[in-house]
Amino acid sequence: MVQQVNHRPLKTVMPFWTGVRQLKQVLPQQTRLVLHAGPPFRNVAELPQAILNSVLTGIQYEGWAPDKAAAQALLEEGGVQLAPAQDYDVVVPLAGVVTPSMYMIEVSDAHQPEHKKYSVLNEGMVWCTRLGIEAEEMVPHLRWLHQDLGARLAAGFGGPVDLAPVLQAALLNGDDGHARTMHASRLLADIIVSWGINDEKSQAFLYGAMAWALNYWMAASALILATQAQSEGVDAIVKVGGNGLRFGLQLASSQSWLVTEAPAIEGNKEVTKAHVQALGALGDSAVVDFVGLGGQCLDLASLSARNLQGFLPEDYLTRQSRFLKIRLPFLGGRAGITDFNSVIQSNTGPLVLLGMIDGSGQHGRIGGGVATVDAALLQSLEEWQDETTMV
Repeated sequence: MVQQVNHRPLKTVMPFWTGVRQLKQVLPQQTRLVLHAGPPFRNVAELPQAILNSVLTGIQYEGWAPDKAAAQALLEEGGVQLAPAQDYDVVVPLAGVVTPSMYMIEVSDAHQPEHKKYSVLNEGMVWCTRLGIEAEEMVPHLRWLHQDLGARLAAGFGGPVDLAPVLQAALLNGDDGHARTMHASRLLADIIVSWGINDEKSQAFLYGAMAWALNYWMAASALILATQAQSEGVDAIVKVGGNGLRFGLQLASSQSWLVTEAPAIEGNKEVTKAHVQALGALGDSAVVDFVGLGGQCLDLASLSARNLQGFLPEDYLTRQSRFLKIRLPFLGGRAGITDFNSVIQSNTGPLVLLGMIDGSGQHGRIGGGVATVDAALLQSLEEWQDETTMV
């Protein structure tokens, strides 16, 4: 039986962009910490090469090791702590990482400002840890992004910025809030430039970073998932994401991840990379789709839908009514927040729009597609067991 949507607006969470802060400012007790997407890994040896590349880049960026070999040795010796970003109120896209001196977007609930989530600054479209690539340009780019642009953005922050109008305008102009975020990215770039961060290099980067807005929607969605669950007093999904090997989520009643094998991403690969093997569902950006964006907004984002034709279920325009349980002001009154039990009962769940990342760490993004969450996936979840070998 299909669950009825609760049409009563839920006003407890209104995400505002409230600052730009370094991870070490938010977690001053954590020193050599590297945060990654999704549930935990069991040990360093099982890290997919793409994610290992990003971890080693992060270590070199922080200056903990002078080169890749030294970074690898430090990691294998246990000199670095790896942890799921969402366990620290942070979200990370795809194969990306967050390290202590990196700057993050802070998103707070306007009604309960003590409730905050963070997302690392989007790295642009080329030299990105989220792509899992290894390149000598990576560390210099990260230094500019965080030590130059990020530091100036933190010092010159002109907010707070109500994110709902930005999101709603973007949805009305073809964005889906996940795979396509170009309109919102331009709007946010306009805001930043208006604060005086208008030098030529910064403007070229901001207006060329077509996925800049995604990190805002990730932080806002993570905030909604966590805070709405508390206010409603239900056993709801408060964390969700993939690490390329495993897909996991956490319920409000538990302190443990529930994990299963990461579902495959079905979609179009670039012609020259058709032979390359992509990782399974990867990144904390699944929070966006579980709130009601991404694959649940394809009725608005017709271009995203056309790009995925052949990989979408026949009911992709209407299926969200079966598992999105409540109207959200942040979404302009659209239904949002995936209900775990409704997915099981209807065998219908979120369509998660994701980039395909080459697991070998050589080719970066090789295409884009969709991972489908259904009852079988949720029913295969098992509680994550901490082990002495876990990192």
